[in-house]
Amino acid sequence: MSLSARPKHDTEETVLSPEQEATARAAGVWVNHLARTLKTCRLYDANNPTVIRFREELAQALTRLLDEHGILSLHFTSDDVLCEEQSLYLARSRDDNLALPFYRDGIYAVHFSPGILPAEIETFLDAVLQVSGQNAGEDDLVTLLWESHLQHLDLDYVPAEADMGGGAAETGDAVPWPTSCEPSADGTGIDPGAMVPGAEGRSDDWLLGDLAVEVEAGFEELESLAPAETLRFLEEYRAEHEVPLATATIAISSAFLHAGIVAADKAELARFLPRVLRQTITAGAWTEARHCLALLRRCGRRSEWSIEGFSQELFQPISVAGVVEKLDLQDVPELAEFIALAGDLGTLAVDWLNLTLAESQQRRTRRVLAEAIAELCRDDPERLAPWLADPRWYVVRNIVHILGWIGGDRTFDLLETAMRHPEPRVRQEVIAALGQADSERARPLLLDALDGADARTFCSVLHQLSVARDERTAGVLVRHLLDPAFEQRPLDVRRAIYSALAATGGDAIIPDLEQELHKGNWFSRYQEAHRQAVARCIARIGTPHARAVLERGAHSKRAPVRKACADALAGADDHE
Repeated sequence: MSLSARPKHDTEETVLSPEQEATARAAGVWVNHLARTLKTCRLYDANNPTVIRFREELAQALTRLLDEHGILSLHFTSDDVLCEEQSLYLARSRDDNLALPFYRDGIYAVHFSPGILPAEIETFLDAVLQVSGQNAGEDDLVTLLWESHLQHLDLDYVPAEADMGGGAAETGDAVPWPTSCEPSADGTGIDPGAMVPGAEGRSDDWLLGDLAVEVEAGFEELESLAPAETLRFLEEYRAEHEVPLATATIAISSAFLHAGIVAADKAELARFLPRVLRQTITAGAWTEARHCLALLRRCGRRSEWSIEGFSQELFQPISVAGVVEKLDLQDVPELAEFIALAGDLGTLAVDWLNLTLAESQQRRTRRVLAEAIAELCRDDPERLAPWLADPRWYVVRNIVHILGWIGGDRTFDLLETAMRHPEPRVRQEVIAALGQADSERARPLLLDALDGADARTFCSVLHQLSVARDERTAGVLVRHLLDPAFEQRPLDVRRAIYSALAATGGDAIIPDLEQELHKGNWFSRYQEAHRQAVARCIARIGTPHARAVLERGAHSKRAPVRKACADALAGADDHE
């Protein structure tokens, strides 16, 4: 590293070439990355994964910039970083002044050369952190960088007084100290630069003289800037106080916890943070609640607070009602943060989510909660078993719906339990969920559900049973068909039986259907509609035996039988 001590000259405004503009833009991106890296390093420990990632990305970004644009020169003023005379990082406040540590220590330009090593960038970053932190040492930035011997980094700096004095003594050009006997230039007998008598050897005892004009001009400048600066201060003050109290508290607690505190401090913090956690949950600030919970866990397990004990507070009806009130007013991103907070609770998350699901009045919120519960219980659906005994039928229906999403053989026993629920709407949901289960295991349970079922449930069960041919299912349906009370059943139930018979039946039920086809008197209009439906069932079964039955019926001496069979055969041929 080389140091160049030359005075700073004002430059005229120039028009940049496209190459210079590209360099300035790339430099601006890297300088902003540098500022974020410095803030992150001040906030977290050096071994924090975020700090390590920021440092590595900063070095990689600088290497790419130098390879593409060549030497990078950054110039510093009291409140801005410049490249190619373009502002890159103008200070918005005293705490966010990236240029100040360089300008304060006399550095007005830094030059990075291609080939710079990551270790050199790390050293540069450490030096800036050392002089800009709260525990800054006596060394300035120029000294730290000079002692680091960085081969690919050069500095332009303002020479110190000792350097100027030493050079002047050797050349004989030093400015002579003024004396009390030197006459003034205006003949008044008093030289404005003369020393005060009795204060020999003190370089600060100079009379102001005409310099007072400059002082007054400085005060006038301050007066002119005061309104704008006052407004800026008030805006910053207002913005600072608009930050929620819980958010600020968590940030301070995090900084305190990362400051190398001892066990006694952690114990004190663990007694305080639960109050903050309760406040964030009451306010519906799920992100802050997650951060607070993470801080509590970092404090370690304490007798004053435990996740189990706190969860019991969350499960109280008044707490659940407050949480649901906030959730029903929030959008999907906030709901996702709530789900993440529940997941941070561990095994207790399922109970908390179920309690909020039972109380929510918003369909969108209930769906998000149900999906989260299904995901948490996908590998262990038995965790939902206690909720099937809840006295609220709609809670049981929600659980059955979730079990339908999970699917698989592990949910079958739970669905079988729910099938015995007295509420028809719960049983209806079970039937829908069984459609996602294995058909061989679900069929016996569905067949049992037909006994005593209302019309809607009966039709839903037949819809689920009609997915494949099955002799047992067809036999049960034939018994319903041959029941003397079949004629009194609702029309939609009779149609469902006809359709299910055609979908599940085979040659085993053809004799019963043929007998039913020829049964009846000569004048019953209902019997003719029934005969037509039975003939269509035989036609849809479609086996050679079924077709032979229809062909025989087409030659029957009874006109209604002939017509039913002929129509069924014609419909089957058209379908083919």
